[in-house]
Amino acid sequence: MLEREGVVRTAELKQILQVSAVTIRADLRELESAGICQMIWGGAVYIKPLVNKDTTTLAERSILNPEAKRRIGMRAAQLLEVGQTVILDAGTTTIELIRSLSHELDYLRVVTPALNVAAAATQFPQVELVVTGGILRNLTHALIGPQVIESLNRFNADWAFIASGGYSPEHGVTTGNILEVEVKQTIIKRAARVVLLADSTKCGTVLSLNVAPMSDIDMLISDTDLSDEYVEAFTQQGVEVIRV
Repeated sequence: MLEREGVVRTAELKQILQVSAVTIRADLRELESAGICQMIWGGAVYIKPLVNKDTTTLAERSILNPEAKRRIGMRAAQLLEVGQTVILDAGTTTIELIRSLSHELDYLRVVTPALNVAAAATQFPQVELVVTGGILRNLTHALIGPQVIESLNRFNADWAFIASGGYSPEHGVTTGNILEVEVKQTIIKRAARVVLLADSTKCGTVLSLNVAPMSDIDMLISDTDLSDEYVEAFTQQGVEVIRV
């Protein structure tokens, strides 16, 4: 977690590892003695270079393939109907769905654990915005932790739109952050239909943690550079693939 996040909090580690704060602090002191981290108030920071693929900031991700993400978001927005409840995952592609919403849409409930998505949704007065509680992950502006799960479990959504740093026919949807796994899995469980919004550059990338097999995904919206071979592989797993 130190390698992936750059910082860990004692309170979060207690919940994840189900051990006492005393044990956590003792282990962190051992890591500090080994030169791996530095203790801070309430946790520790990593003092080695970050190398994980999932450590780019939200701002850095937002400038990657912007036109493809815009088209994907526009196509996803066309799926929505008045009165529906949708859950939007954190990501630089899911926010494009919000930006593409029609102002003619009289009412839509949007549930999200993502601060950037929430901020974009405030521009649409017809959207009933529900932001989950949780702990902010600064790297992605996503909320994580048990409060997010508790909040998401209150809803039965018509659609869930998830993002991913990597996906493939063999490994399905993957991520590099352990605290985001359960959030994404809960989003998938709470929706009647699940849509993966991901450009073709992420296809074939396998990150360190499994979120869900592609068979749990109803639809993939990607760009036109997604190869026919991948489309065929995903289709065989029951995924409707749309390239825009």
